[in-house]
Amino acid sequence: MIIDISTIKDTKGASFEVELEGPPEPMEVAGVPLKPMTPVHVVAKATSTGHKTILIQGKAKARFKAECHRCLKEFVLDVETGFEEQYHKGSARPQAVSEHEEDEILTYIGDFVDISKEVNSHLALALPIQLVCSAECKGLCSVCGKNLNEGECGCSVDEGDIRLAPLRQLYEKQA
Repeated sequence: MIIDISTIKDTKGASFEVELEGPPEPMEVAGVPLKPMTPVHVVAKATSTGHKTILIQGKAKARFKAECHRCLKEFVLDVETGFEEQYHKGSARPQAVSEHEEDEILTYIGDFVDISKEVNSHLALALPIQLVCSAECKGLCSVCGKNLNEGECGCSVDEGDIRLAPLRQLYEKQA
């Protein structure tokens, strides 16, 4: 996802909007890979802030196929995020205070700014910690493995972890 900034790079305050599409980077959540269904769609505004610096603000969205962590069914996951990044001309980089800040300075060369890496990073940060097909997902039975969203399984209620049985006996004696 490359933006041509040749028309604004030398004019402070000049800006334009652009729509881009590009392939998403491979992503996964808790070891479960996400399968891209659509390219990443970006709507962005590029603004020259002076001193050979370009500010890119926008929104990105993509659609993935994912596997629910509770019931293991495949579902569609829409991911949307906003982003704001500042790019400095390669030779006009500001003086960094530390090595850590040096790594965070984004640069461009010539008349083009490549925002692919940062857009994919923002999408990855917008992913949920756990992939769940719906908030009401009941998951799988821990005894027989039946998908509880499709109905009850008839297994007896689990007595709990057998390793904790001695603690349960202590509790029962006190009660």
